[in-house]
Amino acid sequence: MSAYDTPTETCPYCGDEMDTDWVDNGIGMVQCGPYHCQKCHASEIGPQLLDWYYKNREGHTIYLPGKRRYNSLLKKKVKLGTTPVLKSGPPGPPFSEDELKTGYYKGKISPYANTVAGKLVDHQKDKQMYDIGLLDEKKI
Repeated sequence: MSAYDTPTETCPYCGDEMDTDWVDNGIGMVQCGPYHCQKCHASEIGPQLLDWYYKNREGHTIYLPGKRRYNSLLKKKVKLGTTPVLKSGPPGPPFSEDELKTGYYKGKISPYANTVAGKLVDHQKDKQMYDIGLLDEKKI
């Protein structure tokens, strides 16, 4: 894989190929938008997911320790994974259980994505629409 490859992802809901917007920064390609499925309209959850996790005083996400299970090959108990602590209570996170598991919105576009009239656009179209004042306003 070279610095100029633009990898695709598989949609966790319909299995179709997902693509995203890429920009050449001079030394390679950088992802500049969420992965999006044209078939079922699933969209990658961006940095807004991190806003729904509890943080400690230093601003680091708090994780619950994983379960310890005996591993016969290692002949000792090992800790299996950790999970971040999600905030609960009203209004609650705007993600379903499936969305949290997969990391993708189901059937909707990320609120951080570049959109015009509710449709996802690439960074070049985004710049054109911004210049003439037609880019969707974000209420984040």
